[in-house]
Amino acid sequence: MAIEKTRLKFVQSPESGEMIAFVTKSSTTRQLRGVDENSESPKKICVLSEDLKGLVLPNVAYEADLKPMRKGNGYVVVSISLLKFNAEFETIIIPKAVYQIRITFGHKVLYFDPKDGNSPWSRTIKGVERAIRERKDLADTEEVIERFREYANDLLDKYEKDGYLVKR
Repeated sequence: MAIEKTRLKFVQSPESGEMIAFVTKSSTTRQLRGVDENSESPKKICVLSEDLKGLVLPNVAYEADLKPMRKGNGYVVVSISLLKFNAEFETIIIPKAVYQIRITFGHKVLYFDPKDGNSPWSRTIKGVERAIRERKDLADTEEVIERFREYANDLLDKYEKDGYLVKR
């Protein structure tokens, strides 16, 4: 019974209330990978060992060690560690058209777009800062916020120079 490693996101089971995840075995590499419950691929359930119950947050990515169940119908998660991603910043400026900062980490992208943002979360510095603070999967939240402020202030300076009114 070898222990296998994979990345998982847990959800709360509607039947039992326990945190569960699902995995499938890759047909090419024969390694386990986490999948959504609604995935078409053949999957097996992952349940938490007794000592991990209550420590897992829903819809947050974890690196997990899995041990096969005795009857082979699933896996028991024996250890977990929260995945932390480094943020990458990209500033996109097309004068009079696009003013945007993209913060990318993992498979998630946060936007700061003072001109065409769809919500206060993406139009304002405070909104993006709040979104960053709520993320559990950033490696250094405070450093990301500081870097974001620098990029955002530079972007707003250029936005203002192009003739737009800036509310800071």
